[in-house]
This record gives sequence, C-alpha cells and structure tokens, in this order.
Amino acid sequence: MRKWILFLLIPIIVAVSGVGAYVVVNATPGDALILSDYFEITYEGYNGTGKVDITRKDDMLFDEVDVIRLEQKDSLFRNKEVTQDEYLRFAAGIEALAEPDENLKNGDEFIISYIYDKELAKKLHISVDDAMKGYTVEGLTDGQPLGVDDLFKDLSVEFSGTSPDITMTVTNNSTNPLIQSLVFNPVEYKEKYSAGDVVSIRCFFNDNERLHDNYYIDTPSAECIREYTVSGTDAYVSSLDQIPKEVISEAIAAGKTAFVDANEYGVRIFCEAHLVPVYINQKATFRYLTPSLCAAYFKSVNPEEAGKLGNAYNVLDLVYNVQITQADGVTCGCEAVVRFTDIVQKSDGSLEYDFSNPTIMSASHNNSSIHKIVVTSYEGKYSIEKLDISKY
Repeated sequence: MRKWILFLLIPIIVAVSGVGAYVVVNATPGDALILSDYFEITYEGYNGTGKVDITRKDDMLFDEVDVIRLEQKDSLFRNKEVTQDEYLRFAAGIEALAEPDENLKNGDEFIISYIYDKELAKKLHISVDDAMKGYTVEGLTDGQPLGVDDLFKDLSVEFSGTSPDITMTVTNNSTNPLIQSLVFNPVEYKEKYSAGDVVSIRCFFNDNERLHDNYYIDTPSAECIREYTVSGTDAYVSSLDQIPKEVISEAIAAGKTAFVDANEYGVRIFCEAHLVPVYINQKATFRYLTPSLCAAYFKSVNPEEAGKLGNAYNVLDLVYNVQITQADGVTCGCEAVVRFTDIVQKSDGSLEYDFSNPTIMSASHNNSSIHKIVVTSYEGKYSIEKLDISKY
C-alpha cells in the first residue's frame, strides 16, 4: 500500500516543482540593470582644463527597460498596477554625475555616481546595480592658455566727438584665431559719453567658445573686463572757470559791434515805452547810441538735456544797456542780448569759439522780458552762472 502511495506522490511532487520553477523564472525580472553600461564617458578641453562629458546611451537604456517590462508582462505574477509610461519615466530619470568634472589633467581620477528614482524602481520590481565607477583621465592634448591681458592686448577703443557728445568705437585687431571670434562690448551701453567717463568693456563668450585651435581662455567671461577712460577729445566748456578773462573781454567787445541796425527792434521798444515812432519816407529812423554791459550769464546744459533738439551745449549771454534814439530826438532805454554758444575746450587746453558774427537775439524796454529770456527759460535744463561784470 505504501508503495502505491509513494508511486502516486512522485508525479505530483515533480509537477509541483516544475510549476514552482516556472513561477520563479517568470515572476521575477532577469539580471540587474547595470547603470554604468548605459553611459559613455569622454573628455573635452585641454590638459589641465579638461572636462568630463557624459552621454547617456538612450537607445540601449530604453530598449533594456522595455525588455524588463515585457518579461514582467509575460510573468504569471505580473504587476498590474504599473503602466508603460512609468517604465519610460524611470528610464528617462536616470542620470550620471562626475566628481570632479572639470579643470582636469591627464592622470586625474574621478568617480561616476548615478541618480535614479529608487521608489519607482521598487514599484516596477527593477533590480538596479548603481555601483560607483572610477575613471582615469587620458588623451587630453596640451593647449595654450589665454589670459585677460592676451584678450585685450590688440583691442582698440577709440573716442571721437566733443564731450558730452562723444561716441566710442571698439575694434578687435587680434590675429589669434580664438580671440578673433570673440565679442567685446560695454558692460553698460551708452549712446554718448563725456570726458572722464570710465567705460567697462567685457569680452563675451560661452564655454564652447573658450576652446579653439589649441588655445583656451583660462578666465570666465564675467571676469574678462577692462576699463577705459574717455580722454584725448575736445569738450564743450561746462564752467565759467574754464574761460579766461581775456576771452570774456573779447566776447564783450565783439558783442558791442552787433549794435548796427536799431530799426529791427526800435518800433517794438518804443511801443513798450508808450512812445510814438517817427517815420521819414515811410521808414523808421532809429539808431543805437553807445552800448554798455549791464549783465552776463554763462550756462552749461545739464547731462540729461545734452544733445536734445534746440539745446546748445553752453551759452554765453551778454546783456547790454543801450539807448535808442530817433529823428525827432526822442530817446528810449532798452536792454539787448548778444548770444554766443558752444565754446569748446580743445584736447590741448586751448579754447575754440566764434565771436566773428555777433547779432542781437533779443531786445526789450522791459527788464523782466530780458530776464525771462536769459535766465528763467533755462532753469532746470542748464547750470547757470552769473558773471561779475565789475572785472571787465
């Protein structure tokens, strides 16, 4: 009887063992996913400035993860709570990091470590071999370093014009193939500059542009800066102190020669004084008597107003007190303004000006009108200085 029972149990045991083996084989994934197999390690740069370049082998990695998915799909105890997108997300999230990864030379050692979603791997029943792997740098060629001085050695920064209306020209004259490809620009761009301004010029480039034809730049772009001072140009005079006394005296004398044709303002001035103009042959008969300086103002345009339409860079207004008389002997007092503009101080310190053709730009019997034209209308836009005429 026992022999018969044993005879019947043996096939059952064999069958159960076979099923168990099939379940074990088909219910668990195959070999562990060895992450180091799916990244290519290369180097860029030069010996001493090398950098680790890590490229993920996406085709291989995604194919292998999909094989795991299909194996689990065919298993008897497949995980029905996961989707194909989760396998794709797991593969896409795998990264490799090098430490250190830059400023390397041949013979340097570094370690590659791996990052992946451990919780998702557990959910997907994916076994992962994430052991760190060591590498030794090799194959970097020697390159010639370029410092900040090298970058700016052949840079030409020129200023032209008259301050504060100066323009800047930056020219890259380098014959070095790497430097030739770089861009040099002001850190803060201005359309116009004034004498004495300090301009910071930066060499702009990205990491890819730091290497070229066996040359490399050993300094980050943000630190490749040189300062240039605006100098060697002419400048519009901005202060009365810059004008010598003899030049003011020359302007005063020139201004007096403008009093030629009194008929231009005579009628208006007499009307302001409530006097009746006299005409002979239908022509006014006004003439000026000897003018004398009664006030003078020097005005320099404020920086924010410089260059605007109608704004001179500086103005020298000479106000003269002069009598106007006509044929019947009636005389009327007035104030008249002679204006000179844009006096320039040359780069050698001398002044450039034109007093050769003075004209009266305004005349009035009323002092308030002259003050408005000469002073009030300039307030807020110009720096105004009144001359001490007792010196002239």
